[in-house]
Amino acid sequence: MIVKQLRHRIPKFSHRITPVQKVNARTQEQGLTLIECLVAIVVVGLVSSAIAPALVLSVATRVHSQKAEQALALAQSQIDSTRVLVERGEYTVADLPPLATGLADRDVATAPGPNLGVTNPTNFAYAQPVDIDGDGQPDFLVQRFRAIGESVGGTPVAFAMGVRVYDRAASATGNLSTTPASLVMTSTGGRRNERPLATLYTTIATSNQGESLCNLITYVNSGVAAGSRKTLPTICTVGP
Repeated sequence: MIVKQLRHRIPKFSHRITPVQKVNARTQEQGLTLIECLVAIVVVGLVSSAIAPALVLSVATRVHSQKAEQALALAQSQIDSTRVLVERGEYTVADLPPLATGLADRDVATAPGPNLGVTNPTNFAYAQPVDIDGDGQPDFLVQRFRAIGESVGGTPVAFAMGVRVYDRAASATGNLSTTPASLVMTSTGGRRNERPLATLYTTIATSNQGESLCNLITYVNSGVAAGSRKTLPTICTVGP
């Protein structure tokens, strides 16, 4: 009797899946709809279009800055090679940069830029092609020149020198510009197609001759007003 009563009290569980359970199972297995995919594609496209110009500008600015650093190093090497040559005293006029006729030392930065139509290397307006990576193609165009300076026996012993380095793609009608190109990358590329990537101006003087000090003082005095000139030492005014 007791066993029969317990059997009546124990509920019977059904393992059948109700309609609600079937709907929930079907919902969990569903993926993205076509509209959701299209929305995701549109969002990705908008984000990409927003950041793409900034990325392109950043890369272009980095390339431009690297090019400017190479140009500056090239200009400095031109200055250093000429300075070492003159300081040793083992040179002739032909070994020096071309003379910019009529250019005073104090006005060295105002010398006209190079002319791509000039093919004579002895002309100060000549732009020498320079290959720095060894691929046989020029990477830069270099203009080297000097002012009149001070000479002894027809050989310059102290003079102002200028170096301008342009991109190989530089082009212009007549002389190229002497205003340095902007390092900030813009829509015009900093006008690097006509402006120099690097410009250096300095003074070169020999130092292994007995009259070197006298020549240097005379050279400096030639570029300043009479009231500001240095007094020559007695050794410079009295002969041996």
